[in-house]
Amino acid sequence: MKERYIVIEEIKHKQTIRELYRYLRVSRSGYYAYLKRKDKDTDEDFKCKIKAIYEQRNRTVGYRRIQDELYRQYRLVVNHKKVLRLMQDLGIKVIIRRK
Repeated sequence: MKERYIVIEEIKHKQTIRELYRYLRVSRSGYYAYLKRKDKDTDEDFKCKIKAIYEQRNRTVGYRRIQDELYRQYRLVVNHKKVLRLMQDLGIKVIIRRK
């Protein structure tokens, strides 16, 4: 669906938006909801906190420990899969210490 909204956005100056809705089988309300949310990053706050914890712990914590620290420091209950996904988006990896 997102691709359809992008197509509408790119060629809306060539055709009427109403024709594009019909052709791409997209609802008008769905398109405007996409426009509203396309620039927002709902996880920006989590990303900042994850970066802070990662730097605070000298880059030696993985997603499980970061999840624990989010709860300890900020009282945030976050799924470990979300923490892992956000770390991957940020390009953060744990540095494994040698024994």
